[in-house]
Amino acid sequence: MTGNRAATLRGIGASPGIAIGQVLVLESSSGPIFRVPVAPDQVPGEITRLRQALSECKRQIEEARERAFREAGEGYARVFDAHLLILEDPSLLRDTLEIIRRDRVNAEWGLREVVARYLKLFPGRDDSILGDRATDVEDVHARIQLALSGGHPHDLSELQDDVIVVSRALAPSDLVLLNRNHVIGLAIEEGGPTSHTAIIANALSVPAVVGLKGLLSVVRSGDLLALDGRSGSVELRPGLEVLEECRRAAAQERETDRNLLAERNLPTVTSDGLRIRLLANLELPEEAGAAVKLGAEGVGLYRSEFLFLHRAPDLPTEEDHRKAYRALAEGASPHGAVVRTLDLGGEKYFHRILERGEGNPVMGLRAIRFCLHRRDIFRTQLRGFLRAAAEGGLALMFPMICDLDELIQAKQVLEETRRELRGEGLPVPEEFPLGVMIEVPAAAAIADLLAREVDFFSIGTNDLIQYALAIDRGNPSVAYLYRPLHPAILRLVKGVIDAARSAGIRVGLCGEMAADPLCAPLLVGMGLTELSMGPAAIPAVKHVLRSLSAAEAREWAREAMGLSCSEEIQEMLRRRLGSRLPSGLTWPVHSG
Repeated sequence: MTGNRAATLRGIGASPGIAIGQVLVLESSSGPIFRVPVAPDQVPGEITRLRQALSECKRQIEEARERAFREAGEGYARVFDAHLLILEDPSLLRDTLEIIRRDRVNAEWGLREVVARYLKLFPGRDDSILGDRATDVEDVHARIQLALSGGHPHDLSELQDDVIVVSRALAPSDLVLLNRNHVIGLAIEEGGPTSHTAIIANALSVPAVVGLKGLLSVVRSGDLLALDGRSGSVELRPGLEVLEECRRAAAQERETDRNLLAERNLPTVTSDGLRIRLLANLELPEEAGAAVKLGAEGVGLYRSEFLFLHRAPDLPTEEDHRKAYRALAEGASPHGAVVRTLDLGGEKYFHRILERGEGNPVMGLRAIRFCLHRRDIFRTQLRGFLRAAAEGGLALMFPMICDLDELIQAKQVLEETRRELRGEGLPVPEEFPLGVMIEVPAAAAIADLLAREVDFFSIGTNDLIQYALAIDRGNPSVAYLYRPLHPAILRLVKGVIDAARSAGIRVGLCGEMAADPLCAPLLVGMGLTELSMGPAAIPAVKHVLRSLSAAEAREWAREAMGLSCSEEIQEMLRRRLGSRLPSGLTWPVHSG
């Protein structure tokens, strides 16, 4: 504990907005769990207690799901499906009953032992998606333990004062039951940008910062806190000067957002007439309509793995795929949408499918490698996609292609699936755009060869930077080395753009670089006219690109390619853009 001293923390911006208010710390719902021996005649009573607790938890989660559906829509309500599937997993009850009967112990201890086994199946808790799945298991565990003790989960709907909620992790049910009139911000120790906290906080428009390691050790209820959900900055117990600066920044951000939204329907055209398409990266089909309202001209990346995660531990059916992709196309209309095929491999239920875990799933059997290994799963997804694409508005993209053979194999499976559907008398598209993600240095090096086989490239800079610089982007110890403007990254990106242009195919970029108003002009200067990003970033990027000429952007790109380090490139871009960068979207980070 740092007493009353000011402190600055850095996390991951999960939901934009600035919040200033008093802290409400949510303690863990369950206390320590002890092993209590029970007499043989008490074992049936423990079994009854466990069954009643499971029943009560199911009622609570179903109630939370219904409220989420009413307030945020079906896409966000589905995050509770994972909790229900964990709760209803037959092995959870079976294995716990076995321990209670065999060891003659209390239900709390038996459940704890089983959940501990489950959590060992997650090889890397630092990975944001794996960490979120483990958090699901822990949340269900805490709820059952609370029900066993006769307690009730947090109810944030009764709050009377404005607070910023601080917690180690926040369950989806806690989030949807919060009082949005009084919970003005969230500061969470765990989680990543794809966590349930981030998804629901965005849906409910609550500023949020996640990944704040060590936060609970330095904060207490009643402390004053200011957080920036866009940059991930948190000021704990700020002094008067810093507090006033944060308040000015919050007011400036609100004004800037209003001004940027006023431009959302204007075309993204540079001052000398270059037309640029800004598209959206989405996790849920239901987000497509809102993205179009923010100015998106289609969906440049739909991450289909979220459909798998929301169905876990079951796999989505062909009809699940068809419905999701059709909803995506209709939400993005009159523009198109690009579906990326499954890019998972390290999650718990994939371990069951592979019959083993992986020590380093980011470098393992994931994405297109997994799909070619388990073609039954791949074909189900492709069948659903092809049936949805028969009505138009969709393109398909393969992730993590490393060599030409992988791409040819994937195309063969696609064509076999198309023939199979035709043989069944089902409608399939005669043609549709087919592309690949360029996110591995090997793919960037052979982009000229890959370009002969596809209609478009999408440069995935998030992974490209990670692999090229040997930086685990989920590891805070090396986060400072994750540099999008590293000269090596710019040369890789430029090489891919040139290869696509030489082959006469489209090329876009769908990594976080596209969402950065500082990087976007450089990317346009390097030859890109399609950028895909989180919908909330579109207005700011559009504003910057409309304020400059393509000739300027090309000049800056030439200058950047001649500089020797990322710091020089960043400083040059800041100097060139000057006042054209939107003000009020971040605020300074101060040392405590």
